[in-house]
Amino acid sequence: MDTVTNAPMKAIPLQHIPTFHGLTSKDLDAFLFELDVLCRGYDYTIDPQKLKLFPSTLKGAALRWFMGLGGGVINNWDQMKKSFLKKYQDYCRSRELKDEIFQMAARPNETLEEYVERFQYNLQISPYESLSLPNNVLKTTLIRGMKEQCVETLNIMGKGDIY
Repeated sequence: MDTVTNAPMKAIPLQHIPTFHGLTSKDLDAFLFELDVLCRGYDYTIDPQKLKLFPSTLKGAALRWFMGLGGGVINNWDQMKKSFLKKYQDYCRSRELKDEIFQMAARPNETLEEYVERFQYNLQISPYESLSLPNNVLKTTLIRGMKEQCVETLNIMGKGDIY
């Protein structure tokens, strides 16, 4: 018998539990981050604990969606997050946020490293991350947003045209 799985869960005050109603104004990333911080703070570190807590964060249409999943469909926390994001990501993101990855440009005081890090983050939170965009599309999108001096430097380092 796994004593960690069967260990009693710490009670979390209801006012500390983030809620999700499925409204378009809700930021899914902020909600999941808040939930993750809460889980860590109360030592809910294993999948069964997170899966047990998750339904109490849902309200209204989001709770009805969850209840409609049926038993045995979700077996771990990663599956739950993927299913949740698949259902609500497009619904809760504005068109501008969905396309942010394709409109990115390096900021005036941003280093190349910072720009690439921001690009990777925006790709992770975009709906395109799960679509596995072709490498040439990702490379072109990344390069198009770089400062001209960075592109020139990379061309020199690469002994040719980085495109």
